[in-house]
Amino acid sequence: MRWWALLPALALLAACTVGPDYRRPPAPVPVAFKELAGWKPAAPAETQPRGPWWSAFHDPVLDALERQVSITNETVRAAAAAYVQARALVAEAQSALFPTLGVTPSVVRSKQSGAAGFGSIPPFTEYSLQAGAAWDLDVWGRIRRQIEAQQAAAEISAADLVNATLSAQVALASDYVDLRYEDALAVLLRQTIAASARALQITENGHTAGTASRGDVVTADSLLKGVEAQLVGVGVARAQFEHAIAVLT
Repeated sequence: MRWWALLPALALLAACTVGPDYRRPPAPVPVAFKELAGWKPAAPAETQPRGPWWSAFHDPVLDALERQVSITNETVRAAAAAYVQARALVAEAQSALFPTLGVTPSVVRSKQSGAAGFGSIPPFTEYSLQAGAAWDLDVWGRIRRQIEAQQAAAEISAADLVNATLSAQVALASDYVDLRYEDALAVLLRQTIAASARALQITENGHTAGTASRGDVVTADSLLKGVEAQLVGVGVARAQFEHAIAVLT
């Protein structure tokens, strides 16, 4: 039998694949909803970047920090590395569809002693080159199914990368807003401390003049020290948010 007579059979086998194609299972869906006006079916786009949503705050400092997240945040970089690896696995799976060629060179240095009376034979070098080829025919579609699985895994990795970036950006924006809140609270507390210090001075002058009791002085002093303690707590909280931002960027 001639080899080309087998081509129709090989083509028929190549069209076969292991297992059926995935089909979404049917689900009963109502024809219409009473609240349908103004709504539309969801169109997930997990692999699409969310864009510079933080620009709505109109804060140049926040904008500069957010743009560092996708470059330097270690969690995002790990997700990016996982996506690159997934794409490499897709390419590796696709390469199985093509023949594999291999070449193995060899160099051997030898020296043999000659027969009696003829002296020694000088050293010589032998060169050889072996070539081979292999082709794993995807008769039953196993390789194609592997490619489909790796492509699906790569899509998941791409979505993980986008979601990891978004999570880091949201955490950064939240920490930055909290840090600015602590800054504003610190300004208010410093003003309160200044006012409380003046009130304490007035109370002490009144006590010296006999118009205020010693208890009034103690109360005014306690109020001042309480606000000062709050300012210390604000400083600690601000430092924590600042360190969190440093980790994210």
